[in-house]
Amino acid sequence: MLGWRRHEADTGSPLIAALVCVSTFGALNAVLMTIPRVFWAMSDDGRFFRAVAAVHPRYRTPHVAISVMAGLAVVYLMFRSFEQLIEAFVLASLPFWALAVGSVIVLRRTRPDLPRAYRTPGYPLVPLLFVLALCALVANSLREHPETTTTSIGAVRAGVPVYFGWRLRSRRHRAGRT
Repeated sequence: MLGWRRHEADTGSPLIAALVCVSTFGALNAVLMTIPRVFWAMSDDGRFFRAVAAVHPRYRTPHVAISVMAGLAVVYLMFRSFEQLIEAFVLASLPFWALAVGSVIVLRRTRPDLPRAYRTPGYPLVPLLFVLALCALVANSLREHPETTTTSIGAVRAGVPVYFGWRLRSRRHRAGRT
């Protein structure tokens, strides 16, 4: 029996490690494909520096946005460890996931006439449970890692006045052109 358990551990650990690697590279691929396009879309809408909306003439990729993301990644890695960056990224993402799922409930109440491309299973219980679970995760993180959590949430909150300032600047710029 003991030999069987050793064999199980010998094959189980590498298998789990391989699955973690596949999952990590899949998530990294999603981030590398998504974030530069968010930068591009923001720039194209006038919500970020206009130059970031440039598209490569041959490959039709948002090459400036990709370069901006790569530059930011290098700067972040100079000041934080990889583990700290992962923790900060996840913590900064949680409020946006909660807002996205919470918007399902808000839109169903405020805009019941909108066509629904997707039916939410277990509505409204499932979205409410998801939002509550994310709030619990943030609260737990605040208790267990207060410095990292407050830094991540503070960075997100610091973006709010920047967003409204940029929006005001864009409105003034458009008003000046007309």
